[in-house]
Amino acid sequence: MKNEAEIEGVIKYQLNFLERPLAMDAEILRQLNEARKQMLDEGLIGADENRYGGLGFGNLSLRCNTTQCSRFFISGSQTGHLQTLSESDLAYVTGCDNRHNTVNAEGQCKPSSESMTHGVIYQSCLAINAVIHVHSPDIWYHSAALGLPDTAGDITYGTPEMAASVSALVTRHSRHELPLVFTMRGHVDGVVAGGENLRQCARALHQFRVRAQELN
Repeated sequence: MKNEAEIEGVIKYQLNFLERPLAMDAEILRQLNEARKQMLDEGLIGADENRYGGLGFGNLSLRCNTTQCSRFFISGSQTGHLQTLSESDLAYVTGCDNRHNTVNAEGQCKPSSESMTHGVIYQSCLAINAVIHVHSPDIWYHSAALGLPDTAGDITYGTPEMAASVSALVTRHSRHELPLVFTMRGHVDGVVAGGENLRQCARALHQFRVRAQELN
């Protein structure tokens, strides 16, 4: 059931944020914008005055290629209205601690409200290098028919309970072939894809959306 009282885009974790310009590889920015454009074109990421009170929705991230396996670049909070992201629209998450509900990050833009979810996915499966979180009513409503795993309906986004639930789900299902796509029953229209790269995630979300629309 939809939680109509849920407010989209609110950061619920404790954020330790260092504001400074990011130095990042141009290829990382290119990959993020390429996948994001596809999601924007399909209405899976963005900002729409007729949806969620006009607030931005959806986000994506890419694991940093370092020995710090849980570090990642993620789109910033409330950047859904932008057509293209620049370095100043991203955050670099250097640590997530679900037990204490804290996220450490740096950049010129605070990280997405879903950063904890992205963080526990990377921590739970080293084979996942990219995560895309979208809002798709089609996939969300047809989750069971599509055979997608999901988190419980009484667990809302951005909470330690959601992070723990996502971690358990990823641990259970990541033994199977990637990408892993799942729905968040307690987060209206929320769908997440984790895969080896952003293209794989975007392709899977597109395919599930097409299949879901055929069920309407």
